[in-house]
Amino acid sequence: MSFNLKQLAVAAALGTMVSSSAFAAALPDTPVPFKSGAGAMNDGVIYIGLGTAGQDWFKLDTKAKSPKWEAIAKFPEAARDQAQAVALNGKIYVLGGVGKIKSDLTSVSNEVFEYDPKKNTWTKVLTRSPIGLTGHTVVTNDGKTALVVGSVNKEIFDGFFYDLSVAAKDPALNAKVNKDYISKPVEDYLFNNTVLQYNPAENQWYVLGDLPSFGTAGSAVAVDPKDKSVMVVSGEKKPGLRTANNTKFTLDGRTMKAERAPDLVPAAGDKVQEGVAGAFAGYSNGTLVVVGGANFPGATENYAKGKFFSHEGCTKTWRDDIYTFADGKWSYAGDLATPLAYGVTIQNGDEIILIGGETSGGVATSDVITVSVKDGKVVTE
Repeated sequence: MSFNLKQLAVAAALGTMVSSSAFAAALPDTPVPFKSGAGAMNDGVIYIGLGTAGQDWFKLDTKAKSPKWEAIAKFPEAARDQAQAVALNGKIYVLGGVGKIKSDLTSVSNEVFEYDPKKNTWTKVLTRSPIGLTGHTVVTNDGKTALVVGSVNKEIFDGFFYDLSVAAKDPALNAKVNKDYISKPVEDYLFNNTVLQYNPAENQWYVLGDLPSFGTAGSAVAVDPKDKSVMVVSGEKKPGLRTANNTKFTLDGRTMKAERAPDLVPAAGDKVQEGVAGAFAGYSNGTLVVVGGANFPGATENYAKGKFFSHEGCTKTWRDDIYTFADGKWSYAGDLATPLAYGVTIQNGDEIILIGGETSGGVATSDVITVSVKDGKVVTE
């Protein structure tokens, strides 16, 4: 693989350091450069598709002696970005996404599709999520139901793309539409802060409760294997503006208890933690690891000064930062060799598998990286 983490000499003072490992064979690169897609693992087999893969889907048996990617049945309807996948009851479910799904206009999907690995078939499920889903994250803490966190607001988002279509031939009007959309305060975007649950056995949706702050898009979400609690890390709270806030929630049946978790700390050399969207996150040996993501340095300060177009004049930055959270405390734990965001995270026991994503400039990568915490160090394979 061309993409590896580097060990930081300056990390001597940190509780967790980054190092590389040669003890296990690396998983093969994805068949195509892969970002903004969906992925999940069932019985040791990883499934990925959509995003830059279009309608194509692939599988990888991590238990094989020499794992290799194989094509499976194509997605049955229009390709889309930012869909999310989850393995439930031995099947793969794909929820939401954004793209030219019903017409030539970009729109947010509320659809659900089911993939049966035994039959290699796709089925469109006769249900719709209560809200449109893109910028959302989907996880499961019981292997039976999906937990859906975050999303943009479908009506506002779809309306923006409709307005762009109307203004397509008028540069001045196009610029106004963009500025009008981007120049609102956080609360006016109505990002979703309600946690939803989808139960495929009942084909029913449930509202579990609200997160204690504003809604987000592009948050990193991970399930603690010890107590099945869910950590929601950072994310975008309006276009161009991230947050360092984090939330932890637990479930007792369909009763949700949510609380603010400590904010993400700044990376080495940074005075402010802008927060990140599109980061990777998972647990390894009791430690939450958060990797990469993207933000606009300076946007937080701009917004605090009352500038609602907060990322105007700022440069989108793909991050190489690694953070760990253990014993109630965040630590900056080193850097990636290359920035990375907007890929798929697969939790495989104590291994966190980072699949694809994009690096600086939005360039899609085919890299597959395994991250774990061993003897107090973040290790990659």
